[in-house]
Amino acid sequence: MLRKALHGLYLACGYAAAVFLAGIAVATLCQIVARQLGMAVETTELSGFFLAASTFLALAYTFVNGGHVRITLIGQLFPGGRNRWVELWCCAIGAAITGYAAWQMTLFTLESRSFGDLSPGMLGMPLWIPQSAVAFGLAVMCLGILEQATLVWRGGQAGYETNIDSTAE
Repeated sequence: MLRKALHGLYLACGYAAAVFLAGIAVATLCQIVARQLGMAVETTELSGFFLAASTFLALAYTFVNGGHVRITLIGQLFPGGRNRWVELWCCAIGAAITGYAAWQMTLFTLESRSFGDLSPGMLGMPLWIPQSAVAFGLAVMCLGILEQATLVWRGGQAGYETNIDSTAE
């Protein structure tokens, strides 16, 4: 049941990433149309925020579905059950790095909110808003790595072992 809830979270983050990616296209289209009509519309800052949100929210969904590039050269050197320990070691290092990044990004987001930091462009958006998407995406990625590590620990096959996107093959 917990795995199902986590995969629902990954899927929701994947959909949110797709919406932000589409937002970049809409913002760019609005800028193009506005320029054709002789108006100046600046969407670079907004598109940058959408790109950050899209990138980090898509991390966990892409990881658990095998979309990230993985180097399995070292793991292939250890046959049988020893390869499992290499996978667990990699998951532990990945979870530690991602967890640390999520923690620091969360602290940075809270600091930006307490100081009232605004983006430097024409938009003047509170920086904690786009930063919170990055922090949340990193936290969900850390959860994804830990969830996949439990699958490996139990002797099962991790989701990142198989790529569900058949176009990559």
